[in-house]
Amino acid sequence: MLVLIQKKKNIEKIGDLDVVVICKKLTKKIFKRLNNKIKKKNFYKEILVNSTFGPVKLGAKKTFPIHLMIYDKKLHKDHAIKSPFTCYDWQRSKIYKGISLKKIFPVKNLQLSDFFNARRNSNEYLNDIKKDRISVRKYQFKGKKITTKKTFVKIDKRNRGEFVYHIINFLVINLFKFHVNKNIKTSKKQFDNFFLKITNKDHNLLKEFKILESKKLEKKLIYNQNIISLAVKFVKKYENFLQKKKKEYLTLNFVRHAKTSMNKKNIFLGVKNNPPIIKTKIKKISSSMHDLTITSGLKRAQMSTKFFYSKKIIHNKLINEINYGDADGMSFSNFKTKYPKIIKSWNNKIDIKFPKGENTNDVRKRALLFLSILKRFKEGKKILIISHGFFLKVIFCIILGIDIKKAYKISIEHLKVFQFLKKGKFIIPNLNRKDQENIYNQLND
Repeated sequence: MLVLIQKKKNIEKIGDLDVVVICKKLTKKIFKRLNNKIKKKNFYKEILVNSTFGPVKLGAKKTFPIHLMIYDKKLHKDHAIKSPFTCYDWQRSKIYKGISLKKIFPVKNLQLSDFFNARRNSNEYLNDIKKDRISVRKYQFKGKKITTKKTFVKIDKRNRGEFVYHIINFLVINLFKFHVNKNIKTSKKQFDNFFLKITNKDHNLLKEFKILESKKLEKKLIYNQNIISLAVKFVKKYENFLQKKKKEYLTLNFVRHAKTSMNKKNIFLGVKNNPPIIKTKIKKISSSMHDLTITSGLKRAQMSTKFFYSKKIIHNKLINEINYGDADGMSFSNFKTKYPKIIKSWNNKIDIKFPKGENTNDVRKRALLFLSILKRFKEGKKILIISHGFFLKVIFCIILGIDIKKAYKISIEHLKVFQFLKKGKFIIPNLNRKDQENIYNQLND
């Protein structure tokens, strides 16, 4: 069994103690046993266990609340994908027994898309506040099946203050981590400065938050109804700041071309063969308008522009598929028979070229040159890049810091959008969390 515990140095000043338990396989019996085990612990105060998932604070001055969150490996993985903010924060803790969360399933970084799509984003918080509720999740056990049910707790006199503090505090901290691209503990000075940056130097709002913070540290149990307006004012400024933040980046949407008849035959398809895409009922993949579309020099990439909206289209041979040379149009089984020495070299991790064609390093050089060309485009623009399977595998490895020798393991669907953001010389992922998980899972197969 794996246990992670998070706490502050002064136990008197905490709202509750977070205890995260990850077991190999969660069952109703294990869930009950762990809850009972915590309740039997001898503390100097009466223990109150909260085993729901969400920012609800329970207890009174004479009780010691423990927020017990139990997962197994599969459930933790799902939680990390849907709630990256929480899991990213937990990963920083050095107080654990067993295996660290990073080794079980890590949240590698925060992405801008998380602030719009993940659980506990500003929009979800604002929606809860307006409806005078806090969303929580609870386990439901039906035989061997475990599901989580979303329920709502009405905001009471205590929770309205605790919830408002939680909202503002974690929205600032999470966005700061994204801003500096580091999973660090935010100092008071960093917090205050970033709060003012978000709110356009609203010192009065910061002062209101500091008063709320002091009341929380005093463990005040009753908060005035007007405290809700503090959260509403902050969240509105926060969302305006996020929209401006989006414009600081050059958006890069990478897409593999639509299917061709040769893709269906599972053969090497590079630059020698140049088939058209097959007919499909798909009309448009997205209604979003791109400032520019860059395709390879091949017909299948150029024909795939019809699935997207763009103000301008250009072609660039740098993003062509790998040149398979004499192997183009050949099945892998035939290739193994005809070129056994090349297969042997690959098995020995030697990046040998295809006969009269390219190798992975050749594609890498083209990808790096293409990335350098992107410097000419201004931040705030949106570019669509329609390329090919192996080229995209290589360029994703470069951006994500993956060993390029593992590029061949990555599978990329046709017409699936993979988004990255560029600012200065840095390119960061802005992927769907499940797509990102899929990429890393394939590397370990």
